[in-house]
Amino acid sequence: MRSFVRIIIPCLAVLCLAIPALGQDTSRSAVVQLKADSIPLQREDIYPYASLQQLLKGNAAGVYVQEPSGEPGSIGSIFLRGTAIPFLSSKDIYEAQPTVILDGIPLIMDHPFTFDIQSFDYNHLGPATNLLSAIDLNNIATVEVVKDFGRAAIYGPRAANGGVILITTKAPVTGRRKISFNTYFGIVQRPGIFTTNAKFENDFRRKFYDKYATTEQQQTYPLYLRDSTNAAYYGPSNWTDLYYKNKPVYGVNASLSSGTDRANFMFAAGNQRSSNSADNTRMDRYNAMFEINMVPLHNFTISSMISASRLERKRNTWLRDRFAEMQYLPDLSNPLPPNKQLYGQYLHEYTKSFDDNKTNEVNGYFKLNVTIADDFHFESNFGFDYNEGVRDVFYPSTLMETVNYLSNYFGYNQRVYFNNTLTYHHKWNFKHDLTIEGGEVFQSDYNRYNYAYAYKGPNDLIRINLLYSDNTQNNYLSPKSFNHALIFSFMDKQRHRLLSFYGRMAYNYNDKLDFSVLMRADGSSSAQPDNWWMYSPTFTAGLNLKNTWLQDYNAVNNLRLHASWGRVGRLLPDDRFGEGPQYTSDLSFSNNPVRFSYNGFPGISRAYSSGYIGYGITWPYTDQLDIGADASFLGNRVNASFDVYNKIDNNMILGVPFSAEYGYTSQFKNGMKVRNQGIDLSVQASVLPRNSKLQWVPGINLNYNRNTLLALPGGLDQLVVGDKLLQVGHSIDQYWVLQNEGIYNRDSDIPVNHTTGKQLNYKGIPILAGDPRWKDLNNDNIIDDKDKTLKGHVMPVVSGGFSNDIYWRGFTLGVSFYYALGRKIMNAEMANHFDFINREGKIDMSAVKEITFWSKAGNYDKYPVYNPWSTVDAYRTDQDLFLENGSFLKLRNLSLQYDLTRAKWWKRKYALTKFIVYATASNLFTITPYTGGDPELTDYNGFDTGYGLPIPKTYTIGLKMDL
Repeated sequence: MRSFVRIIIPCLAVLCLAIPALGQDTSRSAVVQLKADSIPLQREDIYPYASLQQLLKGNAAGVYVQEPSGEPGSIGSIFLRGTAIPFLSSKDIYEAQPTVILDGIPLIMDHPFTFDIQSFDYNHLGPATNLLSAIDLNNIATVEVVKDFGRAAIYGPRAANGGVILITTKAPVTGRRKISFNTYFGIVQRPGIFTTNAKFENDFRRKFYDKYATTEQQQTYPLYLRDSTNAAYYGPSNWTDLYYKNKPVYGVNASLSSGTDRANFMFAAGNQRSSNSADNTRMDRYNAMFEINMVPLHNFTISSMISASRLERKRNTWLRDRFAEMQYLPDLSNPLPPNKQLYGQYLHEYTKSFDDNKTNEVNGYFKLNVTIADDFHFESNFGFDYNEGVRDVFYPSTLMETVNYLSNYFGYNQRVYFNNTLTYHHKWNFKHDLTIEGGEVFQSDYNRYNYAYAYKGPNDLIRINLLYSDNTQNNYLSPKSFNHALIFSFMDKQRHRLLSFYGRMAYNYNDKLDFSVLMRADGSSSAQPDNWWMYSPTFTAGLNLKNTWLQDYNAVNNLRLHASWGRVGRLLPDDRFGEGPQYTSDLSFSNNPVRFSYNGFPGISRAYSSGYIGYGITWPYTDQLDIGADASFLGNRVNASFDVYNKIDNNMILGVPFSAEYGYTSQFKNGMKVRNQGIDLSVQASVLPRNSKLQWVPGINLNYNRNTLLALPGGLDQLVVGDKLLQVGHSIDQYWVLQNEGIYNRDSDIPVNHTTGKQLNYKGIPILAGDPRWKDLNNDNIIDDKDKTLKGHVMPVVSGGFSNDIYWRGFTLGVSFYYALGRKIMNAEMANHFDFINREGKIDMSAVKEITFWSKAGNYDKYPVYNPWSTVDAYRTDQDLFLENGSFLKLRNLSLQYDLTRAKWWKRKYALTKFIVYATASNLFTITPYTGGDPELTDYNGFDTGYGLPIPKTYTIGLKMDL
């Protein structure tokens, strides 16, 4: 706690001097609001953002966005005020995301249950498209990141992951007609790559062979590196001419809005193409939205909205992803050649395949608002969100050793909700303001998928997606198309219902003192029958210092202190938790985690591989204390927001080791407890006088966050899960590694236990000359897991962004930066390159070499020359040799706008009320001590595997106009 206080004190001092975050709304506690219409430059629709994650990156305190790849449409993650969930697998990322609420519609995301049938968790089955990419940012009026439970707790369990993100679309105009148009065109620039060929790789490996290789090991030197006259590998390394290309991006959006106070509407439609310069990847989005409001009777309003989106995604051609989809590995002795001509021949064969990825999303609502008398207001809201993903894949036999492959995925997620709220609001004597509100929320979720794949069709011309045929219809493709023994089908579903009741009372005295109380009851179908209901309170209080004691201080325009404490339940991630012990279709006789039949004969067993779920599972819940201040100074020219929070997730569920004789991999238990403490700071200022023709508005936002594991189930002090250690008193996002101190150059340098006479060993394996010098922490002369230590953090300790906006005579210049500090990256790509002996020629995913293998990223000379044949696995990734500082500062956006309607020659009689031309540049440079590639491109474990496509530099020009 002392270290936490030491952070708070200097930040309080900074509060009076710093300059705030872009678009900070200081009238509400702990709410960061990006206002699309507040300042023309700050309208985010001039940037070619492909998703909500990209919009939020660096624009809101307490929000950290992780993009593991620059591939358009790929999954990105949002974290609010850190995370309380240890990332032990890809499934955990899905459970750590905040709820996004669009016009009151809580959007439903993909469910991670497809990972249960995957041998590899690189990607979600199906199109694996970022569903938040379906939102057209041109139609958005405001985005609010609500982190304070004083407001977020009204959403109950949906706010458990640090709060909620509220999106409000633009409202129809009244009294006139408005037509808006926005379009841009640009390119993404191909990066500069240091390419290599077999000569470079041979020179790299020779120093290891010359120093350590035996005669037998010399004879197993890879064939593709032996012959220096082989032009396929030793010739020009010009594969980048085919892999990286400048690609176009464009977007167009148009909207029509009109009406009166009694009836108004808005219709909008748009199309956007997002591209990456690498691997010919792209995503096309098509949007349409219609909104209408009607007031047929006084005090009675009917509102309705429907929105539809279509996403079509062209994915990467990575070998790893293809093999993971097929669950079939060919001979990996020879990698793809770096020569353009031969690599082009491979790409030509690849064109005979297809990989169609389509995602459709539809959502909408129907609202009734009724004012009863003067003080009572009733609102009824029915809404839905539905998305579906389809992926059709075919790979010809020429790519897979005469074995062709076909698969089809169809999955959908649907949510239906029904809310009713009755509000009483009364104000008397111009001082007392009372609001009493009661409501109910019913929400029903349904997730389902069907997945099938097959091998060895009769030829590469039959590529239909029909994996089953009806013999009674004399279908000539059956049974000739695919042998039924080589067809594998899977399906699963998840169903969840949430029923909630809440009551809220809020009181404000003369705009000086306010407080509120919220009581909520949530019933979940995924909870066990004796623990269906979760009851949670929230309390808030605020004191307006300006109106109470500082009314005569003109330099202070607003100063409000606020505090809140709240509790929300955390939904159980799987409907299996509501059932207790159960059976499942799990035979597990092949490389698939789940099999439900053998040659058509069904089978059933206990859920051994999924973990044992017993009785007595109760609701996890989150408590958060938030204390902060919102302030405005010097005629509202300086605005600031400061929050200190302490968030504790209690009674969380974790799989812990189980007695082996029961056959289960683990048992799920309540009892994990994680604390996140931190600070959010946002400041913004108008530096120059108001009457100046030149205006400068700088801003900064910052989040400091540290998480600590406070307890484990069953009173455990520590728990090892795979290559991770969860230890009470430490962070849940640390690396568990051996400490590297160099190399043993001679056998005489290796320590010997003088008592036993035994030499230092690694888990019983003798350490020899050429092996790493790992630190023996417990001095037992054995290097093992007891000598590992927790180091670094996957998540940044400090993150945020800062911006500078300059206005002059209709010109607007904007510059925005994004930064992350105090994080570490495991340079797994470098480790894999040095570990070539263990990764060469095996029929294993670790032996896969992409075409990007023929490039250099990083400094090879900084690493010791260990014996790569050593049985201690000298270049393993569970050591700090490859653990690097992953902090960075990025210039995210640079833009210049000019509003022609501000020009003196512009005739006011023109129909156009706004005509703006603009140019933008994104991702121009990165400052980082990291020696690998882009420090943003890491997976959920903080590993840089080299599989993230680069986030490209993008340049666009465009125009916006209203008439």
